[in-house]
Amino acid sequence: MNLKAFIKLIRFNNLVVIALTMFATRYFLMQPILAIRHSTMQLQLSHADFFLLIVSTVLIAAAGYIINDYFDIKTDRINKPQKLYIDNGVKRRVAIFIHTLFNVVGFLIGVYVAHKAGNIFLCSIQFMCITLLFFYSTHLKRQVLSGNILVAALSAMVPLQILFFEMPLLEYKFLQSIQSFAFLYLSVCSFSLFAFLLSLVREIVKDMEDFKGDYETGCKTMPIVWGIKASKAIVAGLISNILLLLIFIFFKLYKLHFTLLLIYLFVCVFVPLCFLILKLYRSKQKEEYSLLSQWIKYIMLTGVLSTFVIYLTDRYFSC
Repeated sequence: MNLKAFIKLIRFNNLVVIALTMFATRYFLMQPILAIRHSTMQLQLSHADFFLLIVSTVLIAAAGYIINDYFDIKTDRINKPQKLYIDNGVKRRVAIFIHTLFNVVGFLIGVYVAHKAGNIFLCSIQFMCITLLFFYSTHLKRQVLSGNILVAALSAMVPLQILFFEMPLLEYKFLQSIQSFAFLYLSVCSFSLFAFLLSLVREIVKDMEDFKGDYETGCKTMPIVWGIKASKAIVAGLISNILLLLIFIFFKLYKLHFTLLLIYLFVCVFVPLCFLILKLYRSKQKEEYSLLSQWIKYIMLTGVLSTFVIYLTDRYFSC
């Protein structure tokens, strides 16, 4: 097995972003907000158990990338032959073995962390993700919108699962009801909603980029069934909803005197999203859609890094 091909097959850069997102959600979003609302409270899942939760999530995500490429060999030969790693560095049987191994290990780690978190049924999140990623690769990816929505929902689950794993211990330790942590729920859910909408935008843009190969292999993606023009309109509508969500957040941040975060989100997220809409309608070629996809990944990263601004605000600028 070619190690370089394997690293690219599992999308190592994306796995780093997933790990960074989870780290940022816990330490730069949830912990500062908990400190602001409940100054005596601390997150209860141990650092070691949280690290294992990251490992579980990353392994399952890597397995998802492998099985996705396994069932996409024919399409990738047309859309991106330079990024075809199965059969070009990684044998098919090796890919399937590693996919199975990663899923099994990832699920078992999830069971352990769920037990330590005080609710063994939380491991159903890992089981659900494994099942849905496989089902996406074999069926939903070739359907209109349903596959896009599933991937976006799984992206939103990355930060949201941290909240699920923390709450049983928090409620048990401090004898507080769910209502006491309403602001914490709202903050994490808003972060997850941002991830969902932006991931959905990127998935549709990627379908525009892969139009030729998807058409020739019989896929029924949105650009093929509804057309490029309609797909662009839907993407623009989704981005507009993200902008409206940001405007609502801006008002909240202004009232809370989170000026630094407001400025950061406006410059690094709001303005690039406006630029994205303009570039979207001017794009016609595969290379242009590829550039848009990369631009969306940049906005995703700046969105994740916004949690660091929350951390700085709480640590150095709060009264």
